[in-house]
Amino acid sequence: MISAADSDTMRVEHEDILRVHFGGMWLQDQYLSPLLYSGMQVGIGNEWWQPMRRHPHWSHVGQVDARFAWIYSSAKNNLVYALQLQGGWGAYYAWQWHDPNISLLLGPYLNVDFAPRMHGREVNKPYSMDLAADVCALAGVTYTVRAGKVDLRLRYLIRANLFGVDFMPDYWQSYYELTEGVRGNIRFSGMWNHRLLRHELTLDIRCPHSTWRVGIAHAYLEYGAGNMWFSREQVEAIVGTCFHYRIQPSKPFDVW
Repeated sequence: MISAADSDTMRVEHEDILRVHFGGMWLQDQYLSPLLYSGMQVGIGNEWWQPMRRHPHWSHVGQVDARFAWIYSSAKNNLVYALQLQGGWGAYYAWQWHDPNISLLLGPYLNVDFAPRMHGREVNKPYSMDLAADVCALAGVTYTVRAGKVDLRLRYLIRANLFGVDFMPDYWQSYYELTEGVRGNIRFSGMWNHRLLRHELTLDIRCPHSTWRVGIAHAYLEYGAGNMWFSREQVEAIVGTCFHYRIQPSKPFDVW
């Protein structure tokens, strides 16, 4: 049986953030084209933060995002449609600085990325994709300013991959250059052949009856083998709203 005191400690505060993204994308895909592609992207995502019940200094964070992009070649003679489905989950330890309003975050993070894309016109090689799962290092810092009825929280997060697995399809530069291609397989990846960096700076504005988020994010991916290399860079603005709630697991559903 859970005592009243234990029940209160288990009623930790959860944070859920719904957000929309808008920004630019730059793509280099030597399978589809030797040209650099650039254009716009839009997206929607959800992010959640939750303290661990029995370990007050440890918390976990997760996110799911979906983006759609339309990008043009540098010669403006072709178009690529791109979809990105990205999710992740991680745990981190929070150090309280001498100032209680400053926290340092550090921990592991698992990131999964699936990004198919298709040529819009003048197609010779119509389809390509990125597919990878990476174990990353997560680090960050938060700073909270309490100003009467409005609280401001500035948070910077960075994630960089350490190792994982990715998929390299059968990429051939042309049918008469078979010896210069890359054989398709699932391979072990790391900083030597697959580099991923994501970081973001956000400002949460907590008003008496609502909390809003604004920020900017940057992501860079580069991977390849042999003479075939691929890169994707994204810069986007973030606008969202934050919800805070508590649950009490000791109570049955019929009393909620």
